[in-house]
Amino acid sequence: MSKKLAWLFYSFSSAFLILSGSLGSSSVAGEIKSEEYVIEKVQKSYNSALDFSTNFRQETEFRTVNRILKSWGKLYFKRPGKMLWRYEEPKGQWVLADGESLYFYQPEQGQVVKSSLQRALRSNIALSFLLGVGDLKRDFRVTLKGLEQGYYLLQLRPKGRPGEFSEILLGIECRAFDILWMHIRDMAGNITKIHFSTLQKGIGLKDSLFRLQLPDGVDVVELGQ
Repeated sequence: MSKKLAWLFYSFSSAFLILSGSLGSSSVAGEIKSEEYVIEKVQKSYNSALDFSTNFRQETEFRTVNRILKSWGKLYFKRPGKMLWRYEEPKGQWVLADGESLYFYQPEQGQVVKSSLQRALRSNIALSFLLGVGDLKRDFRVTLKGLEQGYYLLQLRPKGRPGEFSEILLGIECRAFDILWMHIRDMAGNITKIHFSTLQKGIGLKDSLFRLQLPDGVDVVELGQ
């Protein structure tokens, strides 16, 4: 998987997991809920959420080339299928989904890479779930690994044909069921660790936030052409 596609995949997979982990319910700290209970709450919360914003810090270890990339910034999401990852580091970088296409901008490359949302939907079950046509029970083998240090540990593995990732581990706060962190392992053994903070849901994000605005002098390059 190329570096550009890796950034796109991790971004959209992460967004779906942030949203699905914000259950908005409560339980007694230390009380271990059943696996079925946690999965049902995740799915129900996702189906009812309209928008959110959150800060993120991300570290990706590319083991095949022995390199670590660190980044941070803010993520915005709005149904149906609109997302914006605005990076503070790398400075000026962003990833955008406007409901029809995906766009990825790296300032040092001087171009915006465009991809069809439908094409990504067919090849990425995590993105499929985010856009409202996926289902945790149908698309993933979900295992509740237990309660550790005040959070539930969930393991997600894709069903069916091999995909872009082999495993996702989630640390879920045991009272509000918010995602505290996630570890994504891809098929090559590379690991992405993401920590979230200051999650806000139902804030009334405007559609204009997700409208493509090209920087001056930047061209759009479409994948597959």
